[in-house]
Amino acid sequence: MRKSFVVAILLLGLGLGALAQEQCQFSGTLGLEVSFVPVPPANLDVFTTVDLGLSFCGVGVESRTVLSLTGLEAEHLQFFLELDGLAFRTGLRFDPCFSKYWFEVRFGCCPFELGGLFLVENLADTCQTPDYTVGIVLDMGLWFDGGFFVRSLTGFGVIGLYYLIDEDPATELIAVPGWWFEEELLQVGFSTECLDIQTIVLFDTLGFAWAQFSASYYWSEPWIELGSRVRLNSAFGFDWAELILGIRVDPLTLRSVTSFDFSGFLGQEIYVAVEFSGIRLYSRTVFDFTGLLLQLVGFEIQF
Repeated sequence: MRKSFVVAILLLGLGLGALAQEQCQFSGTLGLEVSFVPVPPANLDVFTTVDLGLSFCGVGVESRTVLSLTGLEAEHLQFFLELDGLAFRTGLRFDPCFSKYWFEVRFGCCPFELGGLFLVENLADTCQTPDYTVGIVLDMGLWFDGGFFVRSLTGFGVIGLYYLIDEDPATELIAVPGWWFEEELLQVGFSTECLDIQTIVLFDTLGFAWAQFSASYYWSEPWIELGSRVRLNSAFGFDWAELILGIRVDPLTLRSVTSFDFSGFLGQEIYVAVEFSGIRLYSRTVFDFTGLLLQLVGFEIQF
């Protein structure tokens, strides 16, 4: 705990040093989400999430508080500093007792980008006798003019490296006992304003785990996204696929992700948002053939 505050103070000091060199602007976000998760046969879990972010001159803090009907479920705190080609991030998580501390540094000098993440996580049950473990992620990338890129993530003592590049801010790395090799993720792609093609391959301690291929095409005026993802399992067999369709006609945005496998329909996710005057109202609905899995509604204010 004490170390994390020392790091935060150092980041703040570096940011104040940058203040004398550039014109800074204060900005922030405030958001609220309410999610409903059905629990068979007839129960319902309700969670409320409050997000707050403040940034000034490359220095910022972000807070994510998760509440349930029984009280505090989790608290996520993150401090960051971004300079020319260099970025620092450090964070804490409580659920509701201390469960994780992590520190990340990234450096980019075209076409190279290097990064590292170090974490300390408590594997014990909530608020029980601590059982700490450490984890490390090494991040290396090459970014070329024209949109081509290659990225490698190597995890020691952690699994779920895909969570670092997915589109869900609520997902995180998962720590495991020990500090030896656990996963290797390779990402190769080509990205422009109208086209995004990616191949992601994951290896674990047993070898090849899965491969994912994705492609999306974007139109403008109105903005339309049409894409798909295909996942192959460790036996190089078809695992699942997703069809993605998105459209934005200001102020409305609609995005649908449909999942299926050889047996048929797996699930559906529908995202709807309305934006006006720095305010975003949105909802996310997830269901499968058994019924509703998640209903989330929220708003975000930017200032």
